[in-house]
Amino acid sequence: MTKRLNIALLGADDPVGEAALRLLSERDIEVGEVFPLTLSESEGCVTVRGEEMPLLEVSGFDWAQADILVNATRSIAAGRLEAVAAQAGCRVIGFGRGDGTTARIALEGAVSIALHRVLAPILRDTPLESLVVTAMLPVAAAGEAGVAELAAQTRALFSMESLAPEAFPLQIAFNLIPQVGLMQADGCSRLEQDVALEIRTMLGCPELPVSVTAMWAPLFYGTAVTVHARVQDRADVEGLRKRLAGHDGITMMDTALPGGVATPATDAQDSDAVFVSRFRPGADPGRDLAMWLVIDLIRLEASRIMDCLENLIEK
Repeated sequence: MTKRLNIALLGADDPVGEAALRLLSERDIEVGEVFPLTLSESEGCVTVRGEEMPLLEVSGFDWAQADILVNATRSIAAGRLEAVAAQAGCRVIGFGRGDGTTARIALEGAVSIALHRVLAPILRDTPLESLVVTAMLPVAAAGEAGVAELAAQTRALFSMESLAPEAFPLQIAFNLIPQVGLMQADGCSRLEQDVALEIRTMLGCPELPVSVTAMWAPLFYGTAVTVHARVQDRADVEGLRKRLAGHDGITMMDTALPGGVATPATDAQDSDAVFVSRFRPGADPGRDLAMWLVIDLIRLEASRIMDCLENLIEK
């Protein structure tokens, strides 16, 4: 009988980690022990395959107990622990490129997954010349601390009080912060660079000019993404709209009726679908396409983790 792999899930108390644990039960993936790890000092519990388990502080964890580390958070502290786990013999799974020194399975983020799902059918009709993306990310992507900070700041402002930011560099309530993660020498954040690299790779267009702007938005869970794509040949907008409407994993909500468009707060919750609205010609009606996407970032990234785990187990 093949030994079942033991999984250490770092960030088990954050939204992506919690969603991954729910999917682990829903999909009935055959793994051995599951170790729910937290970066904070916590006496809380999480549900693992129908049972309540205490969170384990990562500072005292024996990595020899695990075969795979799943890093469900993008925090710098969590990234440093990947090297420790790898040295103990763990396979490492995480989002983005990591620090470049640890052998790991790099997972694409939810924004890249959504872009690929919508742009791949378009690419079959005409090559892309350039891509401009703006991603409005929910505070849940910063972990449970981000959710708590938005809630606390909102209550404080209604009470004519103020709270110093901790999870974010500036006030997040009723605000937008165009600075997600560490900024690089070229003026882009690491996340923006990752999204650009991932979508080029996923589309098989290594030279495609891609500009990404990511911002924290005062949204708890839903994510909105604007896309402006320039195509090489004249685009049949109506034909492409029909193609996308029939594509698996895409839900078109493209109506002119008031409220007939997808929004982060009203759509995509607990859904793997990419919701597409405002699909229209751009500045050059023949060669530019514009669209508005809404996704559940947490669900898509948790699903990506589970897909990767299933592939490893099957091998």
